Amino acid sequence: MPFEATLPENTDPRLATSLDVRRPREAGVGQAVARAVGDAALALTWRVVQARSREVFLGATPSPLSRVYYTADDGWQAPIYVVPARPGTTGEPVLLAHGLGGSGLDFDLGASSLARSLAESGYTVYLFEHRGDRSAIPPAHAGPFTADDLATRDLDAAVQTVRQHSGFARVLTVGHGFGAQLLLLRYALMGVDDIAGSVLIGGAVRFEAERSSTRAWAQVAQLLPSSWVLPGRRFQQLASPFVASGAELSSPGTEGALARAHLRHASGDLHVGVLKQVGRWFDAGHLTDATGRFDVVAGLPSLASLVIEPDADPACPAGAAEPAAAPLGAYFERLSGGWGHLDPLLGARAGADVFPRVEHFLEATRRKCW
Repeated sequence: MPFEATLPENTDPRLATSLDVRRPREAGVGQAVARAVGDAALALTWRVVQARSREVFLGATPSPLSRVYYTADDGWQAPIYVVPARPGTTGEPVLLAHGLGGSGLDFDLGASSLARSLAESGYTVYLFEHRGDRSAIPPAHAGPFTADDLATRDLDAAVQTVRQHSGFARVLTVGHGFGAQLLLLRYALMGVDDIAGSVLIGGAVRFEAERSSTRAWAQVAQLLPSSWVLPGRRFQQLASPFVASGAELSSPGTEGALARAHLRHASGDLHVGVLKQVGRWFDAGHLTDATGRFDVVAGLPSLASLVIEPDADPACPAGAAEPAAAPLGAYFERLSGGWGHLDPLLGARAGADVFPRVEHFLEATRRKCW
C-alpha cells in the first residue's frame, strides 16, 4: 500500500511547518528575510550590470512541493519532492535524477517544465535529491562519499521509497548529465529488476580529457581532501547577475532569465569525493565504479531505454553517450541544431522537441510499472 513518509526522527520539528518545503534547512523568519534581502541584492546587481536590458532578472520561481524522505543503509536521509499526477490518471511513478552541481529543480523551472509535462500526462513525478544536495540530512558520523554511494545507497533507497509511496512494483527513471551516469552506475552494480524503463539525457560514458572543462575540476579535486565541499551553490548564485544569456552556461537555447533562475534556485555544491571519481572516468576514458577498474557500460543489463545525446553539450560531446545504447538495447536519438547542456530541460525548444520524445517512450513502457 502507498504511504506518506514523515520527517525523520532526528529532524528539527520546525521543518514540518516550513512554508517553503523546498528549503527545509532555511525555515524560519530570519532566514526568509535574509533570503529576500539576498535576492534583492542580486536583482539590483543585475540591473546595474545589465542597465540596458529589458529582461527580468529571474525567469522562474520554485513552487512549494510535498516531499517524502528515504533513509540510505548508512544513515543518510534526503527528501524526494513529489509532483502529483493530473487527477483521474493512473499515476505511474517517474524518478528524475539531476546533474552535477544542480538540483531537482532543473526539472521544474519555468512555465513549461519536464516535471509538469509528465504530471499532466498522468505520471506521479519524483525529484530525486541525494547526500550531496543541501536538503540531505547526514548521520552523526558522516564521512566522504563517492558517486558509487550516491548510486548504490541513495538512488537505490529512493527507488524503494518511490515504489512504496506510489504502490507500483517498478519505477520509470529519467536522468540528465550526472544523474544519467548515476542511473547507469546503479543498473550495472545492482541490476534493474525494479526499473520499468529509463531515459538518459546527456549522460556521457566515454571521455576525452582535452574536450571538457569538468576535467579541470577533477584535477583540482585530486589534490584536496575527499571530505571537502566546494561551494558551487554560492558561487553560482553570486555569478547569476553577470550571466546575460544561456550561452554563457553552454546552453545557447536557454533564455537568459531562465539560465539565471537555474543559478539562483537550482544550483548545488560540489563534493570532492565525487569529483575524484569523475576524474577517474577521464583517466580511464570511460564510466567506471569508484575503484576505476569496472567498466560500467560492459556491466549494463538489458533495459527498455532511450538514450538522448545533445549535439553541442561540452559535458557530453558527440558520441560520448551513444555507447550505452547497445548493451541496454536502447533507442538512441541525437538532438541536432545546437543543443547545449541545459537546453533539453530548460531550452526554448525543449517543450516542443525533447519532452514529447521522453513522453512517447515512457508511454510505451509505463505498464511495466504494474
